[in-house]
Amino acid sequence: MVRVFITGSSDGIGQAAAKLLAEQGHQVTLHARNADRAASAREAVPKANGVLIGDLTSIAEIKKLAQDAKAAGPFDAIVHNAGIGYGSTSSRQMTPDNISAVFSVNTLAPYILTCLMDRPTSRLLFMSSDSHYSGDETLRNATKSHSYGDSKLHDVMLANAFARRWSDIQVVSMHPGWVRTKMGGSAAPGAVDKSAKALASWAAGEGPLAKLKSGAFMTTGGEESAHPGAGNVSKQEELLRLCKEVSGVSVPGDE
Repeated sequence: MVRVFITGSSDGIGQAAAKLLAEQGHQVTLHARNADRAASAREAVPKANGVLIGDLTSIAEIKKLAQDAKAAGPFDAIVHNAGIGYGSTSSRQMTPDNISAVFSVNTLAPYILTCLMDRPTSRLLFMSSDSHYSGDETLRNATKSHSYGDSKLHDVMLANAFARRWSDIQVVSMHPGWVRTKMGGSAAPGAVDKSAKALASWAAGEGPLAKLKSGAFMTTGGEESAHPGAGNVSKQEELLRLCKEVSGVSVPGDE
């Protein structure tokens, strides 16, 4: 039995993976943006341990979620799955913190949560996308960018940065596939099942994905080559500094 925390698990791949894990007897803590979505998540995954609430477009709410998640832990595996992008009504909006909603949800939230929560005992995953190949590694205007590709490149960079620091656990990033979810849209060629099964197996520490080296960028089929810019250590560190400046949160040990 493992203890798992999955952000963005009120629908889509996150919810499907959480349901598989809970039905297998693992202890799963869900996350939803608001109370209504939390109620739906509880109904969809009745065997989950609980649901934490936090709007990831708010730095204050991300920090509160981190506190709540820390209190609910420790976790063996943490999955930063929440994301916005294609088709989202908020994907072109700026937040009250004067950053783009895409940067806040896709980049800053996993950074803050990783920094403020207790380190997972075994595995940490930053959900990315093959869209990260179109991302801009220069980080120009990163906090104001509405680009989904930029934010998903940031996720690979964050995974690599934490993999370098935390050599005692496996830290990876993942492209789950283009699947039929609210984000992926109805035209997506893949079903949720394959991605959810791969993610659930990884979270449980089972299967080949759980054996990949830390820092790997993976798909449901195994490790793949990431955007070359994701491996640029100086840019990884620049991204960490940028996230710190915006949030006031430091990487543990970097204070």
